[in-house]
Amino acid sequence: MQKYLSLKLPSRRLNAASPVARHIPRLSTVCAVAVLILCVAPELRAAQGRSTQASPPSSSGPLDEARSSLKHGNTENAIRILSNYLQNRPQDASAHTLIGQAFASAGQNDRAEEEFQMVLKIEPDNSIALAALGELYEQAGKPDQAEPFLARAAKGGVPQIRLEWGAVLAQLHKYKEAQAALAGVSPPADPEHRMVFHRVKASVAVGVGDAHTAAAEMEKALALKPTDNGIIMATAVAELQSKNAKRAVSLASPIYSQTHSPQVGLIVLEAELESHANFHPTLNQLRSTQLDSSDEPAFRQNLAALLISFGEYADATVDLQAAVDAEPSRADLLYNLTLAEFRAGHLDDAAKNAQKCKELGDDADLESLIGDIQEARGNNVEAAQGYQAAIALAPHDEKYRLALAVELIRHNNLDAARLVLKQTQEMQPNSWHAELALGMVEYFSGTDEDATRYLMHAADLAPDPATALKYLGDVQMDRASAPDAAALARLCQYSDSQPQDGHMQYYCGGVLFRRDYVTSDKSHADEILKRLRVAEKDLPKDAEPHCQLGKAYRWLEHWPEALNESKTCVRMDPNSADAHYRLAQIYQHMGQKEQSQSEMKLYENASMKMADENAHRQATIKTFIYTLQNPDQAQDQKSDQTPETPDRK
Repeated sequence: MQKYLSLKLPSRRLNAASPVARHIPRLSTVCAVAVLILCVAPELRAAQGRSTQASPPSSSGPLDEARSSLKHGNTENAIRILSNYLQNRPQDASAHTLIGQAFASAGQNDRAEEEFQMVLKIEPDNSIALAALGELYEQAGKPDQAEPFLARAAKGGVPQIRLEWGAVLAQLHKYKEAQAALAGVSPPADPEHRMVFHRVKASVAVGVGDAHTAAAEMEKALALKPTDNGIIMATAVAELQSKNAKRAVSLASPIYSQTHSPQVGLIVLEAELESHANFHPTLNQLRSTQLDSSDEPAFRQNLAALLISFGEYADATVDLQAAVDAEPSRADLLYNLTLAEFRAGHLDDAAKNAQKCKELGDDADLESLIGDIQEARGNNVEAAQGYQAAIALAPHDEKYRLALAVELIRHNNLDAARLVLKQTQEMQPNSWHAELALGMVEYFSGTDEDATRYLMHAADLAPDPATALKYLGDVQMDRASAPDAAALARLCQYSDSQPQDGHMQYYCGGVLFRRDYVTSDKSHADEILKRLRVAEKDLPKDAEPHCQLGKAYRWLEHWPEALNESKTCVRMDPNSADAHYRLAQIYQHMGQKEQSQSEMKLYENASMKMADENAHRQATIKTFIYTLQNPDQAQDQKSDQTPETPDRK
């Protein structure tokens, strides 16, 4: 069963076994390519006319007469004159160029191509013939054949030829080459030529990912032709890409009001969603658009895709339901509706539609989604059964086994999770996800040495070891005994290779501190403080670097610094029992008994909020599950979701 053919649903799990949507480009991206690039070449030709007009050759009666006929649109007479002339002078490149232009004007492109090829046999570097051939191929929809001729012609430095070459390169998605081709080309003096120039520059900027420049270039083009709806919409799309959504709304809304075009309406809707404006009037108007019955499902899916990309799941279910009603036998539409209902929290509706979808055809994605739905409904047994069914349908796909393991970890069934993960490991021996999950299961079980071994192996296997190393750092900092020497070396080695990564500087400095605290070795104090200060600067919203610095300064008996850092730690993480306890000790040492007593009361209150001594591990379980489900966002959330426990030191 194929899914997500036209719907973009942001995935809930990327490394676990929840169904993952196949992303389609955002509407604005699609429009940017179509409007800014594909429509440039015709306007380029219209603006500059034929870039291949030959320069007047040396005085020649027949050629002058033919040129005059061409100028007045009498191509037949020009062809007759030139044909007679070439019978006696077959090696005259100027004559072949003129007759090639005449054939092109008459629409006889094959004959024109033959003549320009003849010119190149006589004069291989003739820029007029090269440009003419490039233009012929580009007109015929063959930009790959046009590009090398235009590249050769552009060596002559003619701005118009370089501009057309850049436009063709953009059509071929060779944006960096197009950028180089246009480098140093000044905007033409003629307004029409200048407008096209800015559009080509905008299309290239879109291609290289420079949305700000693309918008600026389109605004310049719009200033030259402010009433052209095509340019207005292209500018709106460019501004939307540049995150200037309010400007995009102001440009596109009047055109939508005039034309009621659903394509324009979708752009207005995206701009309103992006700018957090009230989008429902536009959405309702789009829903009332009269379409052919065959077009309705796809249009509704596009609406839903756009809404879902902004997290508007409840609204999206309305359009997906309409698509399902129009084509009830399509399992992919029903599946997408079920997934959107799940995202919207409409769990009962999602469960019902999941069963309907199963009747149309079962697969692993659907069973995994059923597991997600049942987990959200609090039906743990049914959730596990869903994930197990997904595994049975796709036994060699690790994501479904990982999803079952996550479900078991969530409910502290660590032995069963370990078994599932070891099976995954046997089937996929190079799976860093399985190694990472096994490491965390061992950590949650209290076997730090095994956890260290698995996490180091996960870092070896992962294309980017940062996630595994950060959990390795957590394990080392949470150990009652001295940290593992090999783990410390690996953390600091990676930290040295990523000097601007505040997280890794924190882990290296923090684990170094734990090692030296246990052994009472203060010879590395400067390095510890240096790394933690880098982390403090790089992670301004993270309490942990301040907390670790407070501990380190207290250990070194730098009391004013210990006090300042510990106060910052408490301010940023007021629920940290350890931070309050440490601050109370510092106040007591400095003779501030009243403040010390106050902090001890806060420490006692914070301690009462902790369920037990494993509170840190329980919080890490939640963070780890979040990491598997949302790997792109987990790093930013990690510090906020991992509270500190009373210091074991």
